[in-house]
Amino acid sequence: MYEDFSLRQVLDIEVSQERVENLKKLTHLDLSEGTPEAVKDFMLRQWAQQVNITYARFVAGMAAVVFKTWYTPSASRNMLINRMMEDWASQQAEPVKPVKVFGGITLNKTVGGLNPVAVEKCLGFPGMKYVWLPMVDSYHHQRVVYDNWAPDAGIQLLDGNRKVKGELKEIMRICADNDLVFASGHYPYEDSIIVMEEAKKLGVKHCERIHPTHIHSKHTIKQMKEYCDMDVMIMLNALGMECFPIHETGPIYAAQMIEELGTDHLVFGTDYGQIHNPRHVVGVRWAIQLLLAYGVSKAAIRKIFAINTAKHLDIEPTVSLDDLK
Repeated sequence: MYEDFSLRQVLDIEVSQERVENLKKLTHLDLSEGTPEAVKDFMLRQWAQQVNITYARFVAGMAAVVFKTWYTPSASRNMLINRMMEDWASQQAEPVKPVKVFGGITLNKTVGGLNPVAVEKCLGFPGMKYVWLPMVDSYHHQRVVYDNWAPDAGIQLLDGNRKVKGELKEIMRICADNDLVFASGHYPYEDSIIVMEEAKKLGVKHCERIHPTHIHSKHTIKQMKEYCDMDVMIMLNALGMECFPIHETGPIYAAQMIEELGTDHLVFGTDYGQIHNPRHVVGVRWAIQLLLAYGVSKAAIRKIFAINTAKHLDIEPTVSLDDLK
């Protein structure tokens, strides 16, 4: 039943009459005597659907995964990870297709900050796909998280005239020429919107405003809409919706984002990997479960989790909205 399990199958499990009859032999419902068989069948079918969704979601497959690290280029790890996954797959009794692995570079101080040379050097790594703007070394992160207001505390993206710095423009050109994803860092709307506008002007195809609900990157939904109008993708973030109330109202706010922004410009990421948080796969499962519970449609989840995110990475999605028909 679970071979080659896809997200579509997890969300759309059906229980056949044959399975209902088998369940009657294996278990029972505490119903009053004389309950019609049709009612018993209906309740067993509902029960089985809940059980299947609960357990099947733990074997849902992924087409790809993106790794982000703060202090060294995650793209440099791709070849090693691919070899480990291929070795593991070859040892399985049944054929297993390893997921695609992507990485990138985060422009914190450890790689020289806004350093075009560092980005260029990463182009030779297999699966090099992302350039993230500074995270912990952003001046805004330093102020919000550490209350550090020293003039040289963190990296600025704009010059004294509120224009994008020359070295950052060069990085944007590298992203445009090599079809990389240009992703925001820990910066406020006032900086990020200017940066994304410039990236689009310079021909960057794939732009992303990451975790806009986090305290160090906080945007309003109205501000997020401005990115959507520029064809910049907005990250729907598992950490933001699951580790609430730190990030707005958790899954309620995530559902509101989907409702107000629509599904065309949303991509999904967990932002997990920290020692104190769940693993990425657990975060994906949990996010799907929460969004369904808060009324988000299966079609919206498929669009954001599978179709948009695959398109963002220039790979083929494993599911289609046609599966709903």
